[in-house]
Amino acid sequence: MSRGRALRLGAYASTWLIWGSTYLAIAWGVKTVPPFLLVALRSLAAGIILVAWARLRGHQAPTRAQWRAAAATGAMFFLIGHGGLFWAEQRVASGIAALMIATEHFWIVLLTWALPGGKAPSRRALLGVAIGLGGVAVLTLSGGGEGGLDLVGIVVLLVAAGAWGAGSIYFQGERRPSSGAYAAGMPLVAGGVMLMIASAAMGETARVRAADFTPLAVGSLLYLIIFGSVVAFSAFTWLVNTEGPSRAASYVYINPFVAVILGWALAGEALTPRMLAAGAAIVLAVILIVRGSPSDVRAAAPAGLRRLAEREA
Repeated sequence: MSRGRALRLGAYASTWLIWGSTYLAIAWGVKTVPPFLLVALRSLAAGIILVAWARLRGHQAPTRAQWRAAAATGAMFFLIGHGGLFWAEQRVASGIAALMIATEHFWIVLLTWALPGGKAPSRRALLGVAIGLGGVAVLTLSGGGEGGLDLVGIVVLLVAAGAWGAGSIYFQGERRPSSGAYAAGMPLVAGGVMLMIASAAMGETARVRAADFTPLAVGSLLYLIIFGSVVAFSAFTWLVNTEGPSRAASYVYINPFVAVILGWALAGEALTPRMLAAGAAIVLAVILIVRGSPSDVRAAAPAGLRRLAEREA
């Protein structure tokens, strides 16, 4: 196996398996540590590690424009995306949270289509979006109760997924530093600062106690920092740059199954026929989207971004 192929497979495996397991780590962490504070600590620590690594290695320094773009990306990825996910996992089981975040691929297709110069996705991709949204409906129509469903939590997760999809499309081209470590670390730092401000504004930092950082919470936080952010998010940003946002988001095939199985096996979360049916629909939808419109997504996004960049200039 060539080095390039091994690197690509390793990057995909990191986003597929590590990110699939982070849903359970989040669920354990937010049991005692306030959600925005937990994700702020995760993002800041991981971002500082990556930016420091890039500086020590002498990577090309990012421009001010790239820092501004990283701040916007940090708001989408971490303030809205991860902030919403961590908050919602107080109300929604980790396996269901993973299924909702899998809808990110729907938003990537639809947002790319909406960009200036964006091409309409194929009928297969649109069928995938319809099936996937049907899966979301199957999971949520009966409201709370079975499987720990909470409609407010579900809506927050869908917004979080949309924000992550928007960030995946936005942080490309000239907005993204050439250094992979900077590209991964800068949004983490910016998002972490915003999350810390949000945590303080919500009173989390004032009411948190040292006793809240139980061994389980600390272990979850360290796992999220080292593996969830430093390793897997670095792999994700590299994949977005080399494979395109649609292929980079292929982790949504695997994450729900990893999360559901771990939640059922290690946390006693429900595994119901409705969850299985919804999960199958959402994963089928992602397969149809990727097979039906990868060229549309990769071709339309850069064209739209170039037009947006011209307007900003």
